Amino acid sequence: MKHEGKKRYLTISEFSKISEISRKALIFYDNIGLFSPEYTAENGYRYYSHSQIYFIFAITILKELGTPLNQIKEYMKTCSPMDAVTLLETQDKLITSKIDQLRGTQDMLNSKLQKLKQGLLQSHTNVTWIHQTEQPIFISDPIEKKKDDVYDEEWVGFYMKCKERGIALGYPEGFLVDQKYLCEGQTDIAGHIICHVGDKKYANACMPEGNYVSVCGHGSFGDTEPLYKELLQYIQEQNLEISGHAYETRLIDEIASKDPYQQLMQICIQVK
Repeated sequence: MKHEGKKRYLTISEFSKISEISRKALIFYDNIGLFSPEYTAENGYRYYSHSQIYFIFAITILKELGTPLNQIKEYMKTCSPMDAVTLLETQDKLITSKIDQLRGTQDMLNSKLQKLKQGLLQSHTNVTWIHQTEQPIFISDPIEKKKDDVYDEEWVGFYMKCKERGIALGYPEGFLVDQKYLCEGQTDIAGHIICHVGDKKYANACMPEGNYVSVCGHGSFGDTEPLYKELLQYIQEQNLEISGHAYETRLIDEIASKDPYQQLMQICIQVK
């Protein structure tokens, strides 16, 4: 610490630690006339007062808002109470937006983790009964075409629709096969692209609560026909009635394994 009269100064290292601004950045700010120490000794050592923390705080906020340094420099010269109000209100909105984005990303990661754990426990190919609680999903616009004919255009359109709703990319994806096509045995026709979101606020549809027959199998989207065949045969043998759509989910995807045959698909068909 240095003292000039009764005033107590902070060294550049101390000010850097408190402000969380690097020494290099503080020296740069001084050199360009954006933010200078309150006192510079004859030996060139820079010293700051505690009140300068508020100025560096304002500079940090403006930088986070994407304001160019030359504009920040002008603001610091002409700042007023109303300018400060606008600055703080804008920063509050920015932080709220970032929090919403982080929550969306967290929801996506939790959904992906849940499906991955489920895949590790259900890596079998036997048909099973499950009672499914209502699950939120986000669906694309109607496609009504063979899955092999769902090209990048549809996927890009789906991702843009997700983005407009604030949905983070990366949720477990799949297809919805409409009940009418299931009953006709046309399981290769996709009604919608879907992703299994965790929070209802991201959903525009749901996987209804009810009883489902389910089967898992290794592979990706192009390897589901044998699974559908097995499910439909089981439904016929058990004298069941298809009462809803089929929902595909990739439980294990490229994030967990680059080998398609190590990836895992699950198909659920609602029955009664």
